[in-house]
Amino acid sequence: MVASKLVVFVVSALLLGLTEAENNFKIYHADEFPVQACTGLLGKTAKFDESKKPTYCSAKNQPALGTMAECIERLAKTRNKNSRRLFLKSCKKQNLTEEKYLDAFANATEFGFVNVTQDKSFNKTKPYYKPIYLSPKKIDAAYDAVATRWYNYNYAHWFGISLMCYWIGVVLFAGVVNLLSFICPNFIKSLKGRAVNTFRSWITLPALFNKTHAHHKTFFKHVHVMFPTRLESFIMFGWFVMALVMSCTNYHHVKPNYIWPQEWNEMGRKIGDRTGIMVLWCMPVLVLFAGRNNFLQWISGWPQARFLYFHKWVSANVFLLSIVHSVGMTFNGRGIGKYGSRMAKPYVRWGVVSMVIFGIMCVQALAAFRRNNYELFLLAHIILAAFSIAGLWIHTSDQGLAMWMYGAVSVWVFDRAVRIARLFVFGLRKAQVELIANETLKVTVKRPAHWIPFPGCHAFIYFMRPTCFWQSHPFTVVDSVEQDCTITFYLKVKGGMTHGLYQYLSKQPGQKAHINVSVEGPYGNPMPINRYESGLFIAGGNGIPGIYYEATSIAKKMGSKRNIKLIWVIRHYRSLEWFYPELQKLESLPIETTIYVTQPHVGLVEPIVTNNTDDEVGQEEEQEKKSDSEESSEYIAKSKKDLTHIEFIETRPDLYAIVGEEISATATPLAIASCAHGNMVDDIRKSVCDHLNNSTHRIELFEQVQTW
Repeated sequence: MVASKLVVFVVSALLLGLTEAENNFKIYHADEFPVQACTGLLGKTAKFDESKKPTYCSAKNQPALGTMAECIERLAKTRNKNSRRLFLKSCKKQNLTEEKYLDAFANATEFGFVNVTQDKSFNKTKPYYKPIYLSPKKIDAAYDAVATRWYNYNYAHWFGISLMCYWIGVVLFAGVVNLLSFICPNFIKSLKGRAVNTFRSWITLPALFNKTHAHHKTFFKHVHVMFPTRLESFIMFGWFVMALVMSCTNYHHVKPNYIWPQEWNEMGRKIGDRTGIMVLWCMPVLVLFAGRNNFLQWISGWPQARFLYFHKWVSANVFLLSIVHSVGMTFNGRGIGKYGSRMAKPYVRWGVVSMVIFGIMCVQALAAFRRNNYELFLLAHIILAAFSIAGLWIHTSDQGLAMWMYGAVSVWVFDRAVRIARLFVFGLRKAQVELIANETLKVTVKRPAHWIPFPGCHAFIYFMRPTCFWQSHPFTVVDSVEQDCTITFYLKVKGGMTHGLYQYLSKQPGQKAHINVSVEGPYGNPMPINRYESGLFIAGGNGIPGIYYEATSIAKKMGSKRNIKLIWVIRHYRSLEWFYPELQKLESLPIETTIYVTQPHVGLVEPIVTNNTDDEVGQEEEQEKKSDSEESSEYIAKSKKDLTHIEFIETRPDLYAIVGEEISATATPLAIASCAHGNMVDDIRKSVCDHLNNSTHRIELFEQVQTW
């Protein structure tokens, strides 16, 4: 897994480096400005011959060369002492020597430079055969016009590099902390006390507002919003402020300006250039954040959900910068009379197409669309992304700036290549898929010997059925407790693919079938939970597999050296069916297990209702049906008898209070791991933030739930 991510990074970096060299990536220097400034100023002032591209290097045209020499010598005194050498170097093909250059300058000086505004015979459209007078103010302004234009390009590149390096810096810092958590756990556990706890409870741990993070907020019935943590918000806000400041500062107006006559079209071009180049630097990062094989996840230890959050907001900022770029270039084009001719060019039209698609993607990625039909959203998002990158590629190719598109595409291609390689490594295997308790799909499949899962990992399953073979969804991987080299997935029946499988299995004998599957993974990062002397593991519903795997792995390795408590919250006893073998295995492990049953009789006689929502609270309200039959009582009694090592409590737990009491009572550093419904996870996070100072030991929170 690590090797594949490094391959993506290394190959992408090599491709990007090669294409940068090939496509004339350039930082401008002051040595390039004198010749360009004087050439441009002379071209705007007078015509010395009939050619469309005049040259000022020919000794045969003494007025032109003499006027050029006057401009160059002025800049040599005031702006760039190397101006003469640079001009002679530019005239190397014309064999212009310094002697001929000085002779022309002397001749023009002796003849006298003519002020064309006082010469009635001067016609700007016709050749003029006298050396002309250029005021020092105009010469200096011409140099400044050129210098500020190209320095603005430099700023754009440096700012774009800074925006990219911001993420590298943040991820490296997170990577150091993540590494220390494994190799120096005692150092991390020593970071405690009121000052540290205050910082963590206000900055790094809490949700942005109050407690809502894993669970979405709904406004106006259809607007669903998921709030980030406060740490994620601060990181994203820092990047946004950088982008805003870099887009709005360090512009210089030059007057008179021979390139752009009005200030507004000069500023339009400079702002357009700045923001356009900054967008290009963001593209490889934007694609990388959205990928599954993101090497930054391995370095930082962050979940994919966090990078997807950054991906969304970087995308929004890229769209805004694209709008500013378009508006700036429109102002510039209209100001110099080139708007129509520019819009007629394919590269400009494709730039507009790319910008419009960026906007559509930002709207299409809203939670209301993702939640309604995720597979349709994902397919449309990929197609739109392909068109937007293709449009931007065409837009930048004519300007020699397509190297960033090469980088972005290489990241995407190698991510897909690694995903396909993972599928080939796992192979196509026959899995037993079983519908249990009318609410959960249990998928059991043999794995290759070298395909080894780890606690907390997840993988994407492809069911090779005509209706869903192209779909893949992430599920927690559990090494089977019943068979060697076998992995198990527990899929909660919701909408889409799982509901289709539910309908299929409900019609099969024994509600089970063998289906060809392939598995892409394992993904995720190990968590340093085993470095803590005490562990509180809390799961809700189908969140138990990963939490169980983590808790039992520690118990098997550490035994009684670790104080481990496991809490599982379920709605009804029937949920025990699909996880029964695993629960029985707990009897031989030093794990204090408690199962809260919130609606103990629901589903024992009445069928479990399945729907297309992931709102477990809403499902509970729909299923509050009581059945006190003799069959129900016997089922409950048998379950409790077979699982005497587990404490059953028939009520809805107050997880906020439970976590607070556990923190206050712990006599050792405590790790709290959770994977449950969003409301439950948010209660746990809130409790940790509020009760950090109730313990003299380090309290750490690990969330295994990922939502996007």
